Order: sequence, then structure tokens, then C-alpha cells
Amino acid sequence: MPTSAASTSGIWDCHFHIFGPYDAHPLPPNPIYTPPPAPFAEIRAIHAALGIAHGVIVQGACYGNDHSALLAALDTADGTYRGIATIDPDIDEAQLADMAARGVRGIRLGLMSHLGGAPDMGQMRAVLERIRPYGWHALLHGQIDDVLGALAVLAPLGVPLVIDHMARVQARDGVAYASFARLQETLALPHLWIKLSGPDRITDGIAPYLDAVRVARALLDTAPDRAIWGTDWPHPNIRYPRPDEAQLLAWIRALCGDAATADAVLRHNPARLYA
Repeated sequence: MPTSAASTSGIWDCHFHIFGPYDAHPLPPNPIYTPPPAPFAEIRAIHAALGIAHGVIVQGACYGNDHSALLAALDTADGTYRGIATIDPDIDEAQLADMAARGVRGIRLGLMSHLGGAPDMGQMRAVLERIRPYGWHALLHGQIDDVLGALAVLAPLGVPLVIDHMARVQARDGVAYASFARLQETLALPHLWIKLSGPDRITDGIAPYLDAVRVARALLDTAPDRAIWGTDWPHPNIRYPRPDEAQLLAWIRALCGDAATADAVLRHNPARLYA
């Protein structure tokens, strides 16, 4: 089981999914979506080619609460990868403890209607109380106004929260509007983190995602010690050509602008969060 400490020596991909292989890890009946196979071995090969040493597997909504693929992958990774689960408030304590021992470090709360919609606020609070003893964090995945609504309820609880994919803002809207100002204000809280991932998603897939730079830089400047990055491989539920992981890594390095900032975003910040 992966129990070794997280390393600051290598780059982290803090957001990707795995699907399959389906003969070993089939989807449940009537999944929310049915992605092509994207097994762990494939992303590990991509990581090796790019010099990425660590990663975070985010449970795909199509798997529901079946974490067998995620946990099997973590079991083979010798502590170099971590996991993000999806749980219900009434999850068995032994199951939570087993997940923690095998490398899970947080949960994802989905706010996107096409991925099942938002749980009610009472369920969200209850889930955060279940993970608090483990020191886990929660990802919030939704569009900016839905994220802000959830933050108003959850941020006062003090559990670390990570905002996924730059709150799914529209890059064409820029940064000078009320919701973005509220996002920056909330992000100043010391237990709030931002994931500078999904530049393709906020620019309608228009590479090299130049319109996303202003948004990402504003968020990075707000929380430079709590900003992380991920590829979002294999980029499920998009309607444009799949982004190239090498290009995404080049994008975040260019955004950071200097070696110290890049080291913080790609190495030191995630090593703290996923220890």
C-alpha cells in the first residue's frame, strides 16, 4: 500500500482520470457518461515522457462510488500517486480508513449539472465532517457562481478546499467583474486552493489557450503558495480535439514566468497538499 511521504523533487500532475481497462474495472449500469478506455498505464507512460513523477487520480463521475480502478492504480504506484474519491455522508469508517491508507487524500464535490448536479448543502457539510479527521481536502468542481455559492457555506467550516479548473470561468469575460472579484477575495483565505487546470475548457479549446493566461495569472497572484496544476487527461466530455499534455505543461511553465514560481506550482505546493 502507498504510504511513503510525498516528494518535492518531481513535477506533479494534480488532476487526471482513469477509465478501465474495462475488462477489469467495468463501468456501472447506466453511467453518467461512457468514456473511451484510459487506463493508468497509459497516463504513467505520458508522465514518464514529460518528466512528471507524481500524480493525482480524480474519481470519474461515471464510476460513481466504485473506486476499484482508482485504488488498484494507487496500489501499484509505490506512494508516488494520490487519489481523490467521491463519497456519501454515510460511508463506512473502515472504508474511509482503507482509502486513506492506500493514498486517497481528498474528495470531489460536483456542481456541474451534466455530471449529476450538486448535492444539497447539508450533505456537503456532512461529507466534510467525515473527512476532517483524516486531514483531507475537498475539490469543488463547478462554474464560478455555483462555486461561490458553495464556498459561502463550506469555507467557514475550515476544511481545505480546492477550486477545480479555475472555477470554469469564461476566459473571454476577463477578470474585471463582480463574481471574479468575489472569487479572488475568497481565495485569499489560507485554506482555499486553486487548480490552474483546464485552460482549454475556459477557452473553448482554442490552443494555445492565450485567453486563459489573464485569468490564470490573476488567480496565481492571489494565492501563489496555494496554486497547483493538472493535465485533466484524458479530457472527458469535450467537443474539440484533445489537448496535448506537453503543450499544457509548457503553458503552465510560461504562465509561471520564472523558475521559483514554477517550482512552487509544480512541485512544492502539491507536495504539501498531498502529503
